[in-house]
Amino acid sequence: MEKEKWIDTVFNSTNGKTKIEPDDAIFSKIQLRIQNENRISKPWIWVAAASFLVLFSLNIKFVFSESDYKKSKAEQLASDLSKTNQLY
Repeated sequence: MEKEKWIDTVFNSTNGKTKIEPDDAIFSKIQLRIQNENRISKPWIWVAAASFLVLFSLNIKFVFSESDYKKSKAEQLASDLSKTNQLY
């Protein structure tokens, strides 16, 4: 009961307070700063998107391409000997 009264007094403690209004000059300075922020131009965005697409396409090509790599005799022997991961 006492806890609920305390909670109510805390919630109601801001009743009747007046809101603080920001100064118009400060608000206009903030708006001006937001508008003058450095932005990336659209051609650079297109360049970045195109380079990403090229890199992605090359990765896909290399993953799915057939390899002409031939194993040497030592690699073939090693792969034939070690069919399992058992050490003993």
